[in-house]
Amino acid sequence: MSERRGAVAPGLSGATEERGNAAREGAASRGAPKRAGGTAWTGLAWITWRQHRTALAGAGAVLAVAALYLWIMGIKIHDAYAAYAACRPGSSPACELLQRAFVSYEGSQTGINAQSVPFLLLALPVLAGAFTGGPVLARELETGTFRFAWTQGTGRLRWTIARLAPLAIALTAAAEGLSQLFTWYLSPFVQDGDTGRFPLQVFGDEGVAFAGWTLLSFALAAFLGALFRRTIVAITTALAIGTALDLVTMLDLRSHYASPLTTTGASTGNPGDWVLSGWFTTPSGERMSMLGIALQAGRPGPNGGVATTTSELNQFVASHHYLQWFTYQPASRFWSFQLIEGGWLLALSLVLLTAAVFLVRRRT
Repeated sequence: MSERRGAVAPGLSGATEERGNAAREGAASRGAPKRAGGTAWTGLAWITWRQHRTALAGAGAVLAVAALYLWIMGIKIHDAYAAYAACRPGSSPACELLQRAFVSYEGSQTGINAQSVPFLLLALPVLAGAFTGGPVLARELETGTFRFAWTQGTGRLRWTIARLAPLAIALTAAAEGLSQLFTWYLSPFVQDGDTGRFPLQVFGDEGVAFAGWTLLSFALAAFLGALFRRTIVAITTALAIGTALDLVTMLDLRSHYASPLTTTGASTGNPGDWVLSGWFTTPSGERMSMLGIALQAGRPGPNGGVATTTSELNQFVASHHYLQWFTYQPASRFWSFQLIEGGWLLALSLVLLTAAVFLVRRRT
Protein backbone atom coordinates (compact mmCIF):
# COMPACT_ATOMS: atom_id res chain seq x y z
CA MET A 1 0.00 0.00 0.00
CA SER A 2 2.82 2.45 0.92
CA GLU A 3 4.64 1.62 -2.28
CA ARG A 4 1.51 2.41 -4.32
CA ARG A 5 1.09 5.80 -2.52
CA GLY A 6 4.66 6.85 -3.40
CA ALA A 7 4.44 5.75 -7.03
CA VAL A 8 3.52 8.20 -9.81
CA ALA A 9 1.53 7.24 -12.84
CA PRO A 10 3.67 7.08 -16.03
CA GLY A 11 1.33 9.41 -17.98
CA LEU A 12 1.36 12.02 -15.23
CA SER A 13 5.16 11.86 -15.02
CA GLY A 14 5.54 12.53 -18.78
CA ALA A 15 3.10 15.45 -18.74
CA THR A 16 4.85 17.02 -15.78
CA GLU A 17 8.22 16.68 -17.51
CA GLU A 18 6.92 18.28 -20.72
CA ARG A 19 5.42 21.20 -18.80
CA GLY A 20 8.73 21.70 -17.01
CA ASN A 21 10.69 21.70 -20.27
CA ALA A 22 8.24 24.14 -21.83
CA ALA A 23 8.52 26.45 -18.85
CA ARG A 24 12.32 26.38 -19.00
CA GLU A 25 12.33 27.05 -22.78
CA GLY A 26 9.88 29.92 -22.35
CA ALA A 27 12.03 31.48 -19.65
CA ALA A 28 15.11 31.10 -21.83
CA SER A 29 13.36 32.66 -24.82
CA ARG A 30 12.16 35.58 -22.71
CA GLY A 31 15.69 36.18 -21.53
CA ALA A 32 17.29 35.93 -25.00
CA PRO A 33 17.37 39.04 -27.20
CA LYS A 34 15.10 39.06 -30.24
CA ARG A 35 16.25 40.19 -33.70
CA ALA A 36 13.71 42.50 -35.26
CA GLY A 37 13.01 42.75 -38.95
CA GLY A 38 14.01 39.29 -40.09
CA THR A 39 17.12 38.94 -42.26
CA ALA A 40 19.89 41.43 -41.49
CA TRP A 41 20.53 44.26 -43.97
CA THR A 42 24.11 43.08 -44.48
CA GLY A 43 22.84 39.69 -45.53
CA LEU A 44 20.39 41.22 -47.96
CA ALA A 45 23.13 43.40 -49.43
CA TRP A 46 25.36 40.34 -49.87
CA ILE A 47 22.57 38.49 -51.67
CA THR A 48 22.01 41.50 -53.93
CA TRP A 49 25.70 41.52 -54.81
CA ARG A 50 25.72 37.77 -55.50
CA GLN A 51 22.70 37.99 -57.78
CA HIS A 52 23.71 41.11 -59.70
CA ARG A 53 27.49 40.94 -59.65
CA THR A 54 27.62 40.20 -63.39
CA ALA A 55 25.72 43.37 -64.31
CA LEU A 56 27.72 45.41 -61.82
CA ALA A 57 30.99 43.96 -63.10
CA GLY A 58 30.00 44.82 -66.68
CA ALA A 59 29.07 48.40 -65.82
CA GLY A 60 32.19 48.75 -63.70
CA ALA A 61 34.38 47.44 -66.52
CA VAL A 62 32.97 49.97 -68.99
CA LEU A 63 33.46 52.83 -66.54
CA ALA A 64 36.96 51.59 -65.69
CA VAL A 65 38.00 51.48 -69.36
CA ALA A 66 36.69 55.02 -69.86
CA ALA A 67 38.50 56.19 -66.73
CA LEU A 68 41.76 54.55 -67.80
CA TYR A 69 41.60 56.24 -71.21
CA LEU A 70 40.86 59.65 -69.67
CA TRP A 71 43.72 59.23 -67.21
CA ILE A 72 46.34 58.19 -69.78
CA MET A 73 45.34 60.75 -72.41
CA GLY A 74 44.82 63.43 -69.77
CA ILE A 75 48.44 63.13 -68.67
CA LYS A 76 49.61 63.55 -72.28
CA ILE A 77 47.31 66.54 -72.85
CA HIS A 78 48.40 68.27 -69.64
CA ASP A 79 52.08 67.73 -70.48
CA ALA A 80 51.59 69.08 -74.02
CA TYR A 81 49.71 72.13 -72.73
CA ALA A 82 52.31 72.85 -70.03
CA ALA A 83 55.10 72.78 -72.61
CA TYR A 84 53.17 75.01 -75.01
CA ALA A 85 52.10 77.51 -72.31
CA ALA A 86 55.65 77.86 -70.98
CA CYS A 87 57.24 78.40 -74.40
CA ARG A 88 58.56 81.93 -75.09
CA PRO A 89 58.29 83.79 -77.37
CA GLY A 90 54.95 82.45 -78.49
CA SER A 91 55.48 83.36 -82.15
CA SER A 92 58.67 81.36 -82.51
CA PRO A 93 58.72 78.25 -84.75
CA ALA A 94 59.44 76.05 -81.73
CA CYS A 95 56.37 77.38 -79.89
CA GLU A 96 54.22 76.92 -82.97
CA LEU A 97 55.26 73.28 -83.12
CA LEU A 98 54.33 72.84 -79.45
CA GLN A 99 50.98 74.51 -80.09
CA ARG A 100 50.20 72.20 -83.00
CA ALA A 101 51.19 69.21 -80.86
CA PHE A 102 48.75 70.33 -78.15
CA VAL A 103 45.92 71.15 -80.56
CA SER A 104 46.33 67.75 -82.22
CA TYR A 105 44.86 66.11 -79.13
CA GLU A 106 41.67 68.12 -79.56
CA GLY A 107 40.60 67.26 -83.07
CA SER A 108 43.23 66.79 -85.70
CA GLN A 109 44.12 63.29 -84.53
CA THR A 110 42.31 60.47 -86.28
CA GLY A 111 40.00 58.29 -84.20
CA ILE A 112 39.07 59.23 -80.64
CA ASN A 113 40.06 62.75 -79.58
CA ALA A 114 38.91 65.50 -77.24
CA GLN A 115 36.05 66.41 -79.59
CA SER A 116 34.62 62.90 -79.86
CA VAL A 117 35.16 61.78 -76.24
CA PRO A 118 32.36 63.99 -74.80
CA PHE A 119 29.84 62.54 -77.25
CA LEU A 120 30.87 58.98 -76.35
CA LEU A 121 30.60 59.70 -72.62
CA LEU A 122 27.05 61.00 -73.01
CA ALA A 123 25.91 57.46 -73.82
CA LEU A 124 27.39 55.89 -70.67
CA PRO A 125 24.77 57.06 -68.10
CA VAL A 126 21.87 55.72 -70.16
CA LEU A 127 23.60 52.42 -70.95
CA ALA A 128 25.02 51.74 -67.47
CA GLY A 129 21.80 52.69 -65.70
CA ALA A 130 19.50 50.71 -67.99
CA PHE A 131 21.52 47.49 -68.02
CA THR A 132 22.07 47.61 -64.25
CA GLY A 133 18.60 48.72 -63.19
CA GLY A 134 16.57 46.66 -65.67
CA PRO A 135 17.18 43.22 -64.12
CA VAL A 136 17.32 44.31 -60.47
CA LEU A 137 13.59 43.74 -59.85
CA ALA A 138 12.31 42.38 -63.14
CA ARG A 139 14.39 39.21 -63.14
CA GLU A 140 12.99 37.78 -59.91
CA LEU A 141 9.48 38.98 -60.70
CA GLU A 142 9.75 37.38 -64.13
CA THR A 143 11.08 34.04 -62.91
CA GLY A 144 8.94 33.90 -59.76
CA THR A 145 11.86 33.43 -57.35
CA PHE A 146 10.68 36.46 -55.36
CA ARG A 147 8.19 34.14 -53.63
CA PHE A 148 11.04 32.21 -52.05
CA ALA A 149 12.74 35.43 -50.88
CA TRP A 150 9.57 36.69 -49.22
CA THR A 151 9.23 33.49 -47.15
CA GLN A 152 12.74 33.70 -45.65
CA GLY A 153 12.06 36.40 -43.08
CA THR A 154 12.33 39.25 -45.59
CA GLY A 155 9.33 41.41 -46.35
CA ARG A 156 8.62 43.09 -49.66
CA LEU A 157 9.80 46.51 -48.49
CA ARG A 158 13.15 45.29 -47.16
CA TRP A 159 13.64 43.06 -50.20
CA THR A 160 13.07 45.96 -52.60
CA ILE A 161 15.16 48.53 -50.74
CA ALA A 162 18.04 46.07 -50.33
CA ARG A 163 18.15 45.66 -54.11
CA LEU A 164 17.72 49.28 -55.13
CA ALA A 165 19.70 51.30 -52.59
CA PRO A 166 23.18 49.67 -52.75
CA LEU A 167 23.20 49.46 -56.54
CA ALA A 168 21.97 53.03 -56.97
CA ILE A 169 24.56 54.44 -54.55
CA ALA A 170 27.46 52.48 -56.04
CA LEU A 171 26.57 53.35 -59.63
CA THR A 172 26.03 57.05 -58.89
CA ALA A 173 29.31 57.32 -56.96
CA ALA A 174 31.25 55.68 -59.80
CA ALA A 175 29.65 58.02 -62.35
CA GLU A 176 30.51 61.10 -60.28
CA GLY A 177 34.12 59.96 -60.05
CA LEU A 178 34.29 59.54 -63.83
CA SER A 179 32.81 63.01 -64.41
CA GLN A 180 35.47 64.55 -62.17
CA LEU A 181 38.14 62.78 -64.17
CA PHE A 182 36.65 64.08 -67.41
CA THR A 183 36.70 67.66 -66.04
CA TRP A 184 40.40 67.29 -65.32
CA TYR A 185 40.98 65.75 -68.76
CA LEU A 186 39.30 68.66 -70.57
CA SER A 187 40.65 71.50 -68.40
CA PRO A 188 43.66 72.41 -70.64
CA PHE A 189 41.35 73.11 -73.59
CA VAL A 190 39.08 75.21 -71.35
CA GLN A 191 42.06 77.20 -70.03
CA ASP A 192 43.32 77.76 -73.57
CA GLY A 193 39.91 79.08 -74.67
CA ASP A 194 39.33 76.31 -77.21
CA THR A 195 36.03 75.30 -75.61
CA GLY A 196 33.72 76.37 -72.84
CA ARG A 197 31.85 74.25 -70.30
CA PHE A 198 28.42 74.97 -71.76
CA PRO A 199 28.50 73.12 -75.09
CA LEU A 200 25.77 70.49 -75.25
CA GLN A 201 28.19 67.58 -75.45
CA VAL A 202 30.31 68.87 -72.54
CA PHE A 203 27.79 70.11 -69.95
CA GLY A 204 26.19 66.70 -69.39
CA ASP A 205 29.58 65.07 -68.76
CA GLU A 206 30.65 67.42 -65.96
CA GLY A 207 29.60 68.42 -62.47
CA VAL A 208 26.64 66.60 -60.95
CA ALA A 209 24.74 66.22 -64.22
CA PHE A 210 26.59 63.06 -65.29
CA ALA A 211 25.90 61.30 -61.99
CA GLY A 212 22.31 62.56 -62.04
CA TRP A 213 21.63 61.11 -65.48
CA THR A 214 23.16 57.79 -64.40
CA LEU A 215 20.92 57.62 -61.33
CA LEU A 216 17.85 58.58 -63.35
CA SER A 217 18.53 55.88 -65.94
CA PHE A 218 18.91 53.28 -63.17
CA ALA A 219 15.72 54.40 -61.40
CA LEU A 220 13.77 54.45 -64.67
CA ALA A 221 14.89 50.93 -65.59
CA ALA A 222 14.12 49.60 -62.10
CA PHE A 223 10.65 51.16 -62.16
CA LEU A 224 9.92 49.73 -65.61
CA GLY A 225 11.13 46.34 -64.41
CA ALA A 226 8.64 46.42 -61.53
CA LEU A 227 5.93 47.64 -63.89
CA PHE A 228 6.39 45.22 -66.82
CA ARG A 229 8.08 42.34 -64.90
CA ARG A 230 10.15 41.61 -68.01
CA THR A 231 13.89 42.27 -68.05
CA ILE A 232 14.36 42.84 -71.79
CA VAL A 233 11.29 45.07 -72.02
CA ALA A 234 12.50 47.14 -69.06
CA ILE A 235 15.99 47.63 -70.52
CA THR A 236 14.90 48.54 -74.05
CA THR A 237 12.16 50.89 -72.85
CA ALA A 238 14.52 52.59 -70.41
CA LEU A 239 17.08 53.08 -73.19
CA ALA A 240 14.49 54.68 -75.46
CA ILE A 241 12.94 56.95 -72.82
CA GLY A 242 16.29 57.93 -71.30
CA THR A 243 17.79 58.83 -74.67
CA ALA A 244 14.73 60.88 -75.67
CA LEU A 245 14.68 62.76 -72.35
CA ASP A 246 18.40 63.49 -72.59
CA LEU A 247 18.03 64.90 -76.11
CA VAL A 248 15.06 67.07 -75.15
CA THR A 249 17.02 68.43 -72.19
CA MET A 250 20.12 69.21 -74.25
CA LEU A 251 18.31 70.78 -77.19
CA ASP A 252 15.60 72.74 -75.40
CA LEU A 253 14.97 72.40 -71.66
CA ARG A 254 18.45 73.32 -70.39
CA SER A 255 18.46 76.73 -72.08
CA HIS A 256 15.35 77.71 -70.08
CA TYR A 257 16.81 77.18 -66.59
CA ALA A 258 17.26 80.97 -66.41
CA SER A 259 16.27 83.91 -68.58
CA PRO A 260 19.00 84.57 -71.18
CA LEU A 261 20.84 87.85 -71.44
CA THR A 262 20.88 90.04 -74.57
CA THR A 263 23.83 92.05 -75.81
CA THR A 264 25.06 93.77 -78.96
CA GLY A 265 28.49 93.77 -80.51
CA ALA A 266 30.83 91.41 -82.28
CA SER A 267 30.59 88.82 -79.48
CA THR A 268 29.31 88.32 -75.95
CA GLY A 269 32.70 89.21 -74.50
CA ASN A 270 33.41 85.83 -72.89
CA PRO A 271 34.41 82.81 -75.00
CA GLY A 272 32.82 80.50 -72.42
CA ASP A 273 29.34 82.01 -72.80
CA TRP A 274 26.57 79.89 -74.29
CA VAL A 275 25.19 81.77 -77.30
CA LEU A 276 21.57 80.81 -77.93
CA SER A 277 20.67 82.98 -80.93
CA GLY A 278 21.93 85.89 -83.00
CA TRP A 279 20.53 88.43 -85.43
CA PHE A 280 21.15 91.83 -86.98
CA THR A 281 19.17 95.06 -86.99
CA THR A 282 19.32 97.72 -89.68
CA PRO A 283 19.69 101.45 -88.83
CA SER A 284 15.91 101.72 -89.10
CA GLY A 285 15.44 98.90 -86.54
CA GLU A 286 14.44 96.17 -88.99
CA ARG A 287 15.49 92.73 -87.76
CA MET A 288 17.47 90.50 -90.13
CA SER A 289 18.83 87.01 -89.67
CA MET A 290 22.50 86.16 -90.03
CA LEU A 291 21.66 84.15 -93.12
CA GLY A 292 19.99 87.17 -94.69
CA ILE A 293 23.05 89.32 -94.01
CA ALA A 294 25.32 86.63 -95.43
CA LEU A 295 23.20 86.46 -98.59
CA GLN A 296 23.45 90.20 -99.03
CA ALA A 297 27.16 90.38 -98.32
CA GLY A 298 28.18 87.26 -100.17
CA ARG A 299 28.85 86.38 -103.72
CA PRO A 300 27.65 83.30 -105.62
CA GLY A 301 29.57 80.21 -104.65
CA PRO A 302 30.74 77.41 -106.95
CA ASN A 303 27.82 75.16 -105.99
CA GLY A 304 25.11 77.80 -106.08
CA GLY A 305 25.60 78.80 -102.44
CA VAL A 306 27.14 81.89 -100.90
CA ALA A 307 30.87 82.32 -100.38
CA THR A 308 31.47 84.84 -97.60
CA THR A 309 34.49 85.09 -95.36
CA THR A 310 34.29 86.43 -91.83
CA SER A 311 36.24 89.56 -92.72
CA GLU A 312 33.95 90.26 -95.68
CA LEU A 313 30.88 89.84 -93.51
CA ASN A 314 32.24 92.16 -90.81
CA GLN A 315 33.18 94.75 -93.40
CA PHE A 316 29.70 94.61 -94.94
CA VAL A 317 28.01 94.97 -91.53
CA ALA A 318 30.20 97.93 -90.57
CA SER A 319 29.72 99.73 -93.88
CA HIS A 320 25.92 99.43 -93.64
CA HIS A 321 25.84 100.33 -89.93
CA TYR A 322 24.08 97.12 -88.94
CA LEU A 323 24.03 96.07 -85.29
CA GLN A 324 24.66 92.45 -84.29
CA TRP A 325 22.70 91.05 -81.33
CA PHE A 326 23.04 87.92 -79.21
CA THR A 327 21.01 86.12 -76.59
CA TYR A 328 23.21 84.01 -74.35
CA GLN A 329 23.70 82.32 -71.01
CA PRO A 330 26.85 83.66 -69.30
CA ALA A 331 29.61 81.26 -68.34
CA SER A 332 29.19 82.28 -64.69
CA ARG A 333 25.88 80.38 -64.57
CA PHE A 334 27.52 77.00 -65.13
CA TRP A 335 27.25 75.75 -61.55
CA SER A 336 23.77 77.14 -61.00
CA PHE A 337 22.65 75.27 -64.11
CA GLN A 338 24.42 72.14 -62.86
CA LEU A 339 22.60 72.31 -59.53
CA ILE A 340 19.27 72.92 -61.23
CA GLU A 341 19.69 69.94 -63.52
CA GLY A 342 21.10 67.73 -60.81
CA GLY A 343 18.22 68.71 -58.51
CA TRP A 344 15.39 67.74 -60.83
CA LEU A 345 17.20 64.58 -61.90
CA LEU A 346 17.54 63.53 -58.25
CA ALA A 347 13.89 64.38 -57.51
CA LEU A 348 12.63 62.43 -60.52
CA SER A 349 14.86 59.49 -59.61
CA LEU A 350 13.46 59.37 -56.07
CA VAL A 351 9.92 59.48 -57.45
CA LEU A 352 10.63 56.56 -59.77
CA LEU A 353 12.32 54.51 -57.03
CA THR A 354 9.41 55.19 -54.67
CA ALA A 355 6.98 54.15 -57.39
CA ALA A 356 8.94 50.93 -57.90
CA VAL A 357 8.68 50.13 -54.17
CA PHE A 358 4.96 50.89 -54.27
CA LEU A 359 4.44 48.53 -57.22
CA VAL A 360 6.25 45.70 -55.45
CA ARG A 361 4.27 46.19 -52.25
CA ARG A 362 0.98 46.26 -54.16
CA ARG A 363 1.79 43.10 -56.11
CA THR A 364 -0.68 40.30 -55.41
